[in-house]
Amino acid sequence: MKVVNKNIKVRIYPSKADKNDKGEKIVSINKIESNIGIYRFIYNHELALINEFKLLLVQYGYGDKVIVNDSSCNVLLKMLRAENSFLEKAESSSRQQSQRNLIQAFKRYYDPNLKSNYPVFKHKRNAKDNFRIINNNNNVRIQKNRYGFEQIKLAKLGLIKFKTSKEYRELLRQASNTRDHTAKIKHVTIKKENTKYYAVFNIECIHTPDRIIGPLQQIGIDIGCSKLAVLSNEEEILNLHLTEETEKIIHYQKIMSHHKPKSIRYKKAQIQYNKWYKKLINKRNDYYNKQTADIVKNSCFVSVQNENIIAWKHNKYLSRGIQLNAPRTFMDQIEYKCDWNDIEFIKVPKKFPSTQICSKCGEQNEKLRGQENLGIREWDCPYCNTHHDRDVNSSINILRRGLELAGAAGQ
Repeated sequence: MKVVNKNIKVRIYPSKADKNDKGEKIVSINKIESNIGIYRFIYNHELALINEFKLLLVQYGYGDKVIVNDSSCNVLLKMLRAENSFLEKAESSSRQQSQRNLIQAFKRYYDPNLKSNYPVFKHKRNAKDNFRIINNNNNVRIQKNRYGFEQIKLAKLGLIKFKTSKEYRELLRQASNTRDHTAKIKHVTIKKENTKYYAVFNIECIHTPDRIIGPLQQIGIDIGCSKLAVLSNEEEILNLHLTEETEKIIHYQKIMSHHKPKSIRYKKAQIQYNKWYKKLINKRNDYYNKQTADIVKNSCFVSVQNENIIAWKHNKYLSRGIQLNAPRTFMDQIEYKCDWNDIEFIKVPKKFPSTQICSKCGEQNEKLRGQENLGIREWDCPYCNTHHDRDVNSSINILRRGLELAGAAGQ
């Protein structure tokens, strides 16, 4: 058993009114839109004040680096609250979260190990419509309304209807119970995606791994393009068939390009585009979750090569398949599930020539080097004459290299 943080996404249904028939405060669409706008307002205005201060420093010869931390941003937030009374309508923790995100953006920008750009303003058209509420004193929980139906209680905003699976509902009940210390709601993020609203709960809980009957395996995984992954036990995980979704997405993109933005026909096409794009993402995530869960629950050691996916995207022959199948998502899911289940997970460096080394004799075949030789899917070792499938051979080498790295780290 291990304490983990799980994100649970549930559909919520804000109402048009601010109160129900019994006089209870309920969450309306106006309240959610107002909080999203306030979140964006605080972020943009604090960033504008920081930019003005930077210009003053440059003007007087002090350089352009500004230390952005909690104390400096708290002063800016107090100034904004004094000048703009409508900011009091938002929940207090959501106001603070806006400036925390700005501080994090500056930290990433000043970090030499990250290639982050300078923070930019959040535009209404392009920004992610969301805001976050921190759970303080159980002010975010599941409770029954006067009619006896379970609803989500959001701090200061009120009650809101929701739908989710039985498993997630039971976990939310458990996290809302103050007497139960095995689960706790840390925070909730309210999102608007297209025309629908969602609540993403971050819950700290105890994760119990599935009980497996039978021997566990040591697995090496080779991430590919034509196939999603090939395992060292010669099992293949094929790419998902997404032809229908991609054709619909391209079709509605063409319609949108032929109409003026914000026109009626443009908006109709955009709704359909968003619908099919969301369907593609959901279908892919469901497939990856099932495949990664099956790999992890039957393994005691997993080794994956840390491929340079960004470089693959620059190859015109590979970029479309990489963007469509998102192998990095697959790798990330394996990593966090191994961490949840206390399974050793090793990332083999990307420079390791796993496809060129013969898994039988250990010699390296230089003829397989380079992108021009990616079409060679089967080859014979010039030293021991062993016939190899390129992907299976690579996954076996990744497993061996991972075991070597794990042994070296354990010493």
